[in-house]
Amino acid sequence: MAILFPYLELAASIFILIFSYNIWARHYENKTARFFARFSLVAFLASIMTYSLRIAFTLDIAASINRVSAPLVALAFAVFVHFALIFTKRDDEKHWPRELSVLYLPAAILTILFLFTNLMYIRYEIFSYGIASIPSPWYWLFIAQNTGYALWGVWLFYSYSRTAPQRVEREQAKLIALGAIFPAVVGIIADELIPILFQTRIVYPTLVLDFAVMSFFIYLAMRRYSLFAISPAFAAQTIIETMPDSLIVTDLEGRVLFLNEEAHKYFHAPKDEIVGRLICDLFSDKSRFDKLYDDVINKNQEIERFEATLCNPLGECLPSYINANALRYELGDLIGIVFVIRTSLG
Repeated sequence: MAILFPYLELAASIFILIFSYNIWARHYENKTARFFARFSLVAFLASIMTYSLRIAFTLDIAASINRVSAPLVALAFAVFVHFALIFTKRDDEKHWPRELSVLYLPAAILTILFLFTNLMYIRYEIFSYGIASIPSPWYWLFIAQNTGYALWGVWLFYSYSRTAPQRVEREQAKLIALGAIFPAVVGIIADELIPILFQTRIVYPTLVLDFAVMSFFIYLAMRRYSLFAISPAFAAQTIIETMPDSLIVTDLEGRVLFLNEEAHKYFHAPKDEIVGRLICDLFSDKSRFDKLYDDVINKNQEIERFEATLCNPLGECLPSYINANALRYELGDLIGIVFVIRTSLG
C-alpha cells in the first residue's frame, strides 16, 4: 500500500482536474460554475505538487516543492470560500474589490512565509509512502487559516441550505456542506494537527484525497440537481432547436454559420451541405437577396415577411417568407445576420 500511495495521489489529482474540466466545458458561461472550476484547478495544482513532493529525489528538492504546494493549499481554501460566497449570492459587487483583498490576505501572508522563510518546517523525512514534512510551531498559522476558511465555507453552504428560496438550491448547498466538512476535518487533523502535536507523521497524509472528495461532492451536487441546467445558453439552444421555424445565421458576407434542425428539414439536406455556403445561393432570384441584404445591413431595418423563393441543394424550390435582422455583439458591432424562414404566414 505504501508503495502505491503516491500513485493513488496522482489518480486523485487527475480526478480533480476532470471534475474541473467537465463543469467548465459544459457551463463556462455561468459565474458559479467558473469559480468551481477555479477552485478545482487550484486544488489540482496543490495536489499534483504534493504528489511531486512524495517522489522527490532528495529532501532539498522536496523542501523546494513544498514551498509552492503549501501556499497553493492555503489559496485553495480561500478560493473555496470565494466560491461559497458566489454560490450563496453574498458577493457584494459594490464592495467586492476591498473584500477580495481581505479574503485573500491570509493566504498571501502564508505564501510569503512559505516562499521566503524557513519558519514553517523543522525538517523533512522519508516515510514508507514517500517524503513528508515535519512542521514547526509557526505551522499553527497555516492550521488556523485552513480551519477557519474551511468552516467558513461550510457554514455559508449550510446556512444557505436553510434559507435559499428554491428547493433545488437548498439541496445543492446541503450536499456541498456535508461533502466538504468531512474531508476538510479529516485533512486538517491528519495532515496538520497530528504532525504538529506529535512532531512526526503517524498516519498517511490525506490532503490530496480530501481535495478530491470535496471536489467530487461539489461536482455531484451540480450534476445531480442540475444547478446550471437552465442556463441562458442552454435555454437559447433549446428554443432554437425546438422552434417551429427554420433559423439560419450567417456572417456579414452571407456565409452560413449555423442552422437549426428545422432548417435542416426545410432544405432536405444535411447541415454540412448548408454550413459554409453563401445563403444567396439558396435564393432562386439573387436580386431578392441583394435587396434583403441592403435593407438589413445598409439601412439597418428589421425585416418581416419578406417574400422570396428558396431552393435546396437538389434544386427543389419553395415560396417562403423571411424575417431577417442584424446580429450584433454586446458592444454593438455588427457581426452577422439572422434569418427566420417559414412557408406560410400562419
